[in-house]
Amino acid sequence: MPQLPNVRQEQILAWLRHEQQITIEVLVERLAVSAMTIHRDLDSLAQAGHIEKVRGGAVLSNRGMPGETAHQCALCAMRVPLRTTFIINTTAGQQIHACCPHCGLMLLEQHSDTDTVLARDFLYGRMVNAGDAYFLVDSEVAVCCTPSVLCFGTEQDAQRFRQGFGGVVLDYHTTRTHLSQRHRSVFGKN
Repeated sequence: MPQLPNVRQEQILAWLRHEQQITIEVLVERLAVSAMTIHRDLDSLAQAGHIEKVRGGAVLSNRGMPGETAHQCALCAMRVPLRTTFIINTTAGQQIHACCPHCGLMLLEQHSDTDTVLARDFLYGRMVNAGDAYFLVDSEVAVCCTPSVLCFGTEQDAQRFRQGFGGVVLDYHTTRTHLSQRHRSVFGKN
């Protein structure tokens, strides 16, 4: 299924945040689109100030990333994007920021003293109670960490998004269990 330009561009930015630079050849292969499409996506990202085009590819702009908060993820140390913000408020008044629901839900394993847990709805951009939210796991849209976990305020929104981008829709508790089990099996603790 062809991806929309904004979805491709968010994916390119996610890869650049992890890899710092990427070639057009690699993007063509990963996104299964033409080199001309990649050039158009990179031009859009460069015009917005997100990246700098270099010979044969792109690097992150050193001007910072619009749409990111000043916070750093407490798990992976990446800057926290506004679109996927996850916040844990502890009973002691501490606020813990995560770059995405994946990291936020993993951080909950380390914090039993939570007061509130908030996540940004991926479609509408509003903060929602994570305990009442639904999460799309392993979709084709990987804006941050892997496995990709996106938050939605309603199950209906999550299911509609899943129809276009794959993955599985889980509630809060099932998502936490799924991620915990997945990480244990990856690290041989099963």
